[in-house]
Amino acid sequence: MDGAFILGSARCGSTLVSDIMNLHPDLLSLSEILSTAASRALLPGRISAARFWRGLAEPNPTGMLIGNPAQAPKEFLYGRVANPRHDTWRCPPILAVALPHLTDTPDDLFDWLGTKVLRQPVQPVAAHYGDAFATLAHRMGRKAWVERSGGSVVATRTLARLFPRARFVLLTRDGPDTALSMRDYPATRYSIHMERRLRRIGVDLLHPDRHYGRARFWPWLERAASLLPQQSLVDRPPDLALAGAFWSRMMRQGVAEFLRLPEERRMHLSYEALVQEPEVQIARLGRFLTGAAPQDWIAQASRLPQARPSRAASLPKAERQRLEAACAPGTRALAALA
Repeated sequence: MDGAFILGSARCGSTLVSDIMNLHPDLLSLSEILSTAASRALLPGRISAARFWRGLAEPNPTGMLIGNPAQAPKEFLYGRVANPRHDTWRCPPILAVALPHLTDTPDDLFDWLGTKVLRQPVQPVAAHYGDAFATLAHRMGRKAWVERSGGSVVATRTLARLFPRARFVLLTRDGPDTALSMRDYPATRYSIHMERRLRRIGVDLLHPDRHYGRARFWPWLERAASLLPQQSLVDRPPDLALAGAFWSRMMRQGVAEFLRLPEERRMHLSYEALVQEPEVQIARLGRFLTGAAPQDWIAQASRLPQARPSRAASLPKAERQRLEAACAPGTRALAALA
């Protein structure tokens, strides 16, 4: 079964795109599977089905810190499930967002999927994901799957190599507004602070080949970090310039890798264009992902995008200029997509 990935920096409108895709009759919209698998998301080499399923089914330190009802009440969909079988503070990663996005009974779907996944042979992680996603798509009556995880633009090179038949949509949003939103959101605050701290000891959270979730040392490092106080990294907003520089590096790296893909495998989607002309952009998205954009779907989905005022524009002039300067390298990278 063919699949696709929505690439983005986080806080760029990807949740909206997930909701739009979830309305398409042929698409299985998978939200935050890679991001919630955290350090075990894209481990190299061949792995057993049991090891793969542990990455989706066993709580991890990062998820418990930043993916819980207190830190992400809107995005943490399992927190809204009636009578959940699992502790919402120690939630299986795939139950945090992905399965409640698909059904009102995610615990039942979780149990069923586990029995299917554990039957798979030892194989590369991409094959495990492909099997699991196709299994879910068949169960839900869909013809293709699309995975969307916040921050996935960092893994563009990895995903393109692991999934040579997949298509990729790069979702972008104005840099200063995105960076400001990242600064104010607990999960991305944590990422910004951790990226800076790890660089001091020679570890690169955003390395195109050894990024978080790809290299074998990440699960070990995640466990070690969990033994130290980390709540301040979630609670304390980083400096505006630090947030802007973090966004810039993600976009410079991600755009460069995205443009190396064959044209037939890639599509750029601007959040601003999606809000300004939803019918046009939603139709483009549907045709790119499935070859079809049903009018009923366009009409229903086009009601979702809502225009919002720019938060960055309302900053004091000096702060806005600092933020714009930090975002400038990423903004220049986006110009290459025009």
